Amino acid sequence: MVTRTGNRWLRPVGFYVFTSLWKRKPLLLAVIMVISFAVVALQYKSVGNAHKISTDINTNHETSVGRFYDKSGSRSKVVDTFSPQDFGNTDQGFESNIDHKISSNDGVGEKSLNIDSHVSETGGLNSAIFNYKNDVHGEKKAKYFIPELRYVHFDLKGAPPKISYLKTIIPLLKAAGANGIVIEYEDMFPYKDDLQPIAAKNAYTEEDILSLLEEIKKHGMEIMPLVPTFGHMEFVLKIEKFRNLREVDAYPMALCPSKNESLALVKQLIDQMLSLHQGVKWLNIGCDEVFQMGYCDRCRNKDHESLYLDYVSQVARYVREKHKIIPVIWDDMLRNFSPDKLKESGLGKLVEIMMWVYVKDVYRFIPYSTFAMFAENFDGAWAATAFKGAYGETLTVPNVKMHLENHEGWLETLSEQHNRFKSFRGVVVTGWQRYDHLGVLCELFPSGLPSLIVDLITLKDGHYQSSQVFKQFDEIMHCATFGDRSLNDDVNLDNDPYLYNHVTQCEFPGAPVYRMTQTVSEAIKKVDEYIYDVTIHKAWLTDYNIRHNISNPVRVDEGLAQHSSVRYILNSALKSSAKALSEVFDEYTVYEWIEQNIYPHLLKMDKLLKDAENLKLRKVWPIRPLNKLEALDEFGLKKILGNV
Repeated sequence: MVTRTGNRWLRPVGFYVFTSLWKRKPLLLAVIMVISFAVVALQYKSVGNAHKISTDINTNHETSVGRFYDKSGSRSKVVDTFSPQDFGNTDQGFESNIDHKISSNDGVGEKSLNIDSHVSETGGLNSAIFNYKNDVHGEKKAKYFIPELRYVHFDLKGAPPKISYLKTIIPLLKAAGANGIVIEYEDMFPYKDDLQPIAAKNAYTEEDILSLLEEIKKHGMEIMPLVPTFGHMEFVLKIEKFRNLREVDAYPMALCPSKNESLALVKQLIDQMLSLHQGVKWLNIGCDEVFQMGYCDRCRNKDHESLYLDYVSQVARYVREKHKIIPVIWDDMLRNFSPDKLKESGLGKLVEIMMWVYVKDVYRFIPYSTFAMFAENFDGAWAATAFKGAYGETLTVPNVKMHLENHEGWLETLSEQHNRFKSFRGVVVTGWQRYDHLGVLCELFPSGLPSLIVDLITLKDGHYQSSQVFKQFDEIMHCATFGDRSLNDDVNLDNDPYLYNHVTQCEFPGAPVYRMTQTVSEAIKKVDEYIYDVTIHKAWLTDYNIRHNISNPVRVDEGLAQHSSVRYILNSALKSSAKALSEVFDEYTVYEWIEQNIYPHLLKMDKLLKDAENLKLRKVWPIRPLNKLEALDEFGLKKILGNV
């Protein structure tokens, strides 16, 4: 009753007030504007106070947030707070060299603070780099993720660089930020006894390998050998002696996982490899791209996932129990496995996983759900990028820009995903020399070295900043521009994606090989343009002319006018290639590379000359029409014309 009575008089009063204000709209608008300005002023004052508090905190160095790694070299840790006293703990053997760099960013109050810390061998923080930025509350958050372990992959199969060359690049890799080497020998390892047929005729000797390992260790770098044990077994299964172990007889790529002899063979491979690699912490046992599985009589009726998980578990258990080291496997075979079956297998407690993606969009191949599955099952994890051998099976030099983007993509992904894992180890920068054992060569190591150095510096810094990266690049690679480069003088990878313009001024180990690839590329371009011009664009040296032996000899001579000069350019490229390659590789690799990349163009030029000379021999020409090409009837031309 009271409420209803109150409503009777409140409604008229409210209506009267509203209509009165509405008649005075300018006054109403003025009131609203005053209130709005008051609210904005109060907000501005609040932000100013918050910024003052944040600045005071920064000045006093009372609170920061950072990322560091423990000395064990295994687990990433995130520290919520620390004080300057934390960096002076001499009991931990910590020696600090702190370089504060503060720079404004886009005028929004964001600051970046970098602290480079160097650690003694006795303990404390391990090679930590801290990068910060303020969030909206004035707190400092880690800006860049920096992987603790940064390993470089040596793919040596079928074309071994000279040990003397490999030794010269170890200091460069160390300077660029690498702290470990993954070595994949395949047939370049000096296998012996029952495995002796596997070794290539030009395989390294035991003395060669021990000498290389000593050089790597001398620079404080770890070593991880890589031995394929399931897929990519061509280097073993191509041999008659081991043919019976193939899953599919026609394809020498995958072992049959159900044969006892397969496991016995793999154990020998592992034992001989580790006998020369004493004291390593990890062994990569491959197990990627097992394209043939479940085909043979023994495997046909078994579940593919169980076949894979059971076999890999056996190999991993052997590595752990006999050699007391941690096996690592590639991740690709597991990406579409059942999470329940993977967990039930217990494989994640036996091996660490190495996730490889060679493009910028990592999530395209390893989505969030797969990262979650891996993190739930595997305590230890690695990522793998590529500095060469990923964008074309027959390339001679890598696209630096594309490989850099791959590393940027991984850094961004890892900043989100690394904390999922109990122990995220680091990144392996792979550099494939062949896409598989029976394929031809792709980019050689010296051709990929500039790309590798750019990628390593980017990983070490946690991000790519052109002027900073190439300031370090120029010093490491002994470039003429070192010392003269302005911090604002960025290298434009859009205009120079292969770094040909920049690297011409550098004198690093293998630089002649890098420059030679450009020389050969330009020579081949000249050949292709010339042959196209005289055999397709013009009308007297076409395939039709040659098949019917009819042409105008004057025009043929015109077509041959540039032949000798173009052939000379190609011959010069051959000579420079042989000289450059012989400084790094043995003669087998020199012959193979030239046969693959230059010889086909020599044949084209010689065939053109021979065909042209034959055309000129004719002194009398037939009456038209010329004879029909009967070979076209095999494609049904006669039948088609008969039905017209």
